Amino acid sequence: MEKDSTQYGVVMVTAASRLEAETIAKALLEAKLAACITLLPVQSIYTWQGKVEQNEE
Repeated sequence: MEKDSTQYGVVMVTAASRLEAETIAKALLEAKLAACITLLPVQSIYTWQGKVEQNEE
């Protein structure tokens, strides 16, 4: 039995705007570098300069 050499991965990135995210997604799909892309409204909660911040990305 041959070993399958196909590898898959998950890549998560942020974009400056929804338009930028859609442009990146379409380019990846057209280049066949991605099979499926999910765009999310990301909400991040983090510590910055000693304070807890919360923002959409």
